[in-house]
Amino acid sequence: MGNEKGFSYLDLILAITIMMIGVLASVSAITTALIRVYETEQQAIAKQMALSALEGIFATRDLGRRGTSGTIGINGWDLIRNASQPPVNGVQGIFLDGWRPVRQSPGADGIPGTADDACDAPGPCGTGSNQNTSPIIGGFERMIQITDLEDPDRPSSVYGVTRRRIDISVRYSVRGIPRQQTVSTIVTNY
Repeated sequence: MGNEKGFSYLDLILAITIMMIGVLASVSAITTALIRVYETEQQAIAKQMALSALEGIFATRDLGRRGTSGTIGINGWDLIRNASQPPVNGVQGIFLDGWRPVRQSPGADGIPGTADDACDAPGPCGTGSNQNTSPIIGGFERMIQITDLEDPDRPSSVYGVTRRRIDISVRYSVRGIPRQQTVSTIVTNY
């Protein structure tokens, strides 16, 4: 009887336990990788939304608004401000304040973050006869903050503001955890 060969039940249970630990670790690693892939995708979408809004701000600065006769009617620099800020040279800023939903279409003006695409849901956004009825992109909100910066070499009380800080934040959530992507830059009027 003392000459039996093979594995005992204890050896078998120990081997299965070690193998299960390895399998569970592999499953956990795969699950974590899949979650990270989804997070990265959402982060890339949020960053693209912020960069798209920043491109719209540069286009506003560079192009301005056309007058009725086809000439430049409004200096684009004066438009680059939040709507809640006081008018400059009689021109009100066009970018809405606070967290706003993001729509698939930037509206008739083609600039994200303005009254024709950043209105509160539900319902269409628009100014005048142009109504933006594009769907809201669920799970994303955007905030555009524009701050005048003083230039010590050119006081704004004499020369006007020539630099502005732009902060565009997009917030979203991944598996119930809030996340935020922010793009910041300084733009100049020259």
